[in-house]
Amino acid sequence: MRSDAPVYWNAYPALLCAGAVAAGVLAGDALAPGGWALAATGAALGAAALAFTGAQAHLVSLRPLGWTGALLLALAALGAGRLHQDRTLAPSHVGHLVADSAASDEGRTVVLEGRVRSAPRRGRRSTRFRLAARRLFAAGDTARADTIRATGTVAVSLRPSAWEAPEEPFPPVAEGDRVRLRGTLRRPPPQRNPAGFDYGAFLRRRGVYATMALYEPAHVAVTGRRRTALERLIAPARHYVERQLARRVPTAEARAVLRALLLGDRSLLRGATEDRFARSGLMHLLAVSGLHVLLVGWLFYQVLRPPLLRMGLRRRVAEWIRTTLALGALVFYVLLAGAPASAVRATVMAALLMGGTLAQRPTPSLNALGAAAVGLLLWRPAQLFEAGFQLSFAAVGAIVLLAPVMQKGLPRAWQEDPWRSAVAASTITTMAATLGTLPVLLAHFGRVPFAGLVLNLWAIPLTGAALLGGLVAVALGGWAAPLANAAGASADAAVHALRWTARLGASEQASWTLLRMPEAGPWLLAASAAGVLVLAAWPHPRRRWRLAALTLALAAAGVWHGAFQNDRPRDAGDAHLDALFFDVGHGDAALLALPGGGRVLIDAGGRSATGDAAEHTLLPHLRRYGIDRLDAVVLSHPDGDHLGGVPSLLREVEVGRFVTGGDRAASALYDETHRLLDSLNVPVRQTRAGDTLRFGPSVGARVLAPTQRLVETASENDASLALQLAYGQMRLLFTGDAEARTEALLAHSYGALLESDVVKVGHHSSATSSIPPFVRAAAGKGTFAVASSGRRFGLPNEKVLARWRKAGAVPIATAETGAVWLRSDGKSVWRVHWR
Repeated sequence: MRSDAPVYWNAYPALLCAGAVAAGVLAGDALAPGGWALAATGAALGAAALAFTGAQAHLVSLRPLGWTGALLLALAALGAGRLHQDRTLAPSHVGHLVADSAASDEGRTVVLEGRVRSAPRRGRRSTRFRLAARRLFAAGDTARADTIRATGTVAVSLRPSAWEAPEEPFPPVAEGDRVRLRGTLRRPPPQRNPAGFDYGAFLRRRGVYATMALYEPAHVAVTGRRRTALERLIAPARHYVERQLARRVPTAEARAVLRALLLGDRSLLRGATEDRFARSGLMHLLAVSGLHVLLVGWLFYQVLRPPLLRMGLRRRVAEWIRTTLALGALVFYVLLAGAPASAVRATVMAALLMGGTLAQRPTPSLNALGAAAVGLLLWRPAQLFEAGFQLSFAAVGAIVLLAPVMQKGLPRAWQEDPWRSAVAASTITTMAATLGTLPVLLAHFGRVPFAGLVLNLWAIPLTGAALLGGLVAVALGGWAAPLANAAGASADAAVHALRWTARLGASEQASWTLLRMPEAGPWLLAASAAGVLVLAAWPHPRRRWRLAALTLALAAAGVWHGAFQNDRPRDAGDAHLDALFFDVGHGDAALLALPGGGRVLIDAGGRSATGDAAEHTLLPHLRRYGIDRLDAVVLSHPDGDHLGGVPSLLREVEVGRFVTGGDRAASALYDETHRLLDSLNVPVRQTRAGDTLRFGPSVGARVLAPTQRLVETASENDASLALQLAYGQMRLLFTGDAEARTEALLAHSYGALLESDVVKVGHHSSATSSIPPFVRAAAGKGTFAVASSGRRFGLPNEKVLARWRKAGAVPIATAETGAVWLRSDGKSVWRVHWR
């Protein structure tokens, strides 16, 4: 008697195949892909040979198990091989051409010709698109003697300078256009700040290894257009949708949300709007996902059936026609929205489920999910590491596994009552999705918004109403304007109700529903995933208790592992002081996390036409780490590159007091800041040299500058507030933008007392600061000298950094390393590895 194939293979073959491909992708990322794939292929062949030649006389044959193992190993090898294939660049790939220019400030200016391969995303001040490179030559080579054939994709951004308005707009660019660009090829940027988005990794996962930013319209030329058949279908449809939304939907805010729902384009959404949706647990509603695919597919699937049956078609033929048309509409909609992973996954699952219904062989949901995962991973394996892919599959998998278990726990009266049953089903679905995505949310965002458990009860119907109204407005816009306007107005009302719901979930009153764990670590993440499996296995006691024991063991390992790590980010509250120097480009911003839990911000970066440092850098960090109060904001001086982010901070975060050197500035930014300080009743303290400050029981500071004479006679830079903070034996020195006059005064007045363990290099490492006497007085052996600057005006200044290095300090420039995170126990200082 022989055994059948393993029971899990019989039940969920596609799911096991997806696991094998994912394991191969993970192994290929961690190990040498070529060698691993070869080893896995060899193991698969060995397993197949074992299964083929195995003895047949035994009661139980190992042949099914051998063949199953061989197939899974072969799929794992395929996953590793596909990842290696995606990451191997052709010799002519533009990724090879950025190596030389990426290391320098200016790089080499080139002319790049190619074809726009993606629909341009037009934001409030910029346009972004992907360019399929064709050829490249030096900018001054008018004869194109050194033309290089180029391949690969370049991420291009067209945006006017934040400092100078262009005389003319950029030429309009559309999908399929052939363009000629004059600019500098650069590597995708790395992550710059702990809570910042890793745009470089995001691009590389999509096969983009070069970027080009253009600030002058004269550097962009459209030379022709050549679209594929699919682009000729999709591009006009996308423009039609954009045009009808602009005509039929009354408010700009609603149009931005509907563009996200219909086209997957969130470029017009304000950062504050996206943040509210994320904090309230409703962010999934702004992504084209299963909900949207379900609504579009259901609409076509249900609407088509009555007319097909009235045509006298046989039921079987009618089912085939409506299934084909519904899937065609789904595919068109997903392509229109840019084919995000969640929508492709939902479409594949819908196709399998509809096909199973037609063939009268229903497809299990987990198998459909597994088949979708296999297809997506073989198409683009690197998306396994993307938050969107993980959230989509984790949510659906959790709903399939947990919802039936939770449904069985409902009282019988709830199951029999239609209304209560519908409410319970919606709540259970949301709860299952939230629990399933908990490990992914903690890993990528450091927080889980449980407010969505309640808010989704009416937010999902509101999203459906907005999406349906938008679809009707677009469909009728070309021939029934009054009806289209009415549908657009209804969609607008639904969007405003949805935005109100997001504001409610993100309000201070709902903050207790937000679980924050900024640095959970792999052990705790694994424990949370195992905890979800405990709930899925609840009807099976033996399996449930085994998984519960595993969960506790992983959680204990995570707690002990975190207790012995001193070089990783952590929340304040222990006996350490953390100093985080943000990378805010050309500006200063440093956050001190004090022993006992207090926080002090010294300067807040700059502001430009594209936003300020608080919106882009500081507030995302404060939100990720659950910081809703700053004990003090210290302003070194009122220049825009130090004061720029203060108004946004005051509007979003409670500030205990505002400390300044008292220097005034004739600027609208300065006036706005002080109006906000007055309206919020924030105490303002003006200090002078000789004053002392307390930041908690164990951290104090003495004010070294400015003197009254400096305030009255010196430049704004030389009137900067200079502080030396003390924690135990450790000293931190901040001098703002103080230049030679103030530094000479400090060196003469304080001498060796200036020596500090951490120094914020004055004036962004400009040559007007860091004079030799000051450097010799402030620097000790191993002093961290942090220069906060962008790559403008010749900064960071290598001569200045060399001067600090010669004095025994360790100079670090945020322009080169990104944010600098330092930690001290009051005796020594070390760097924290936050990447």
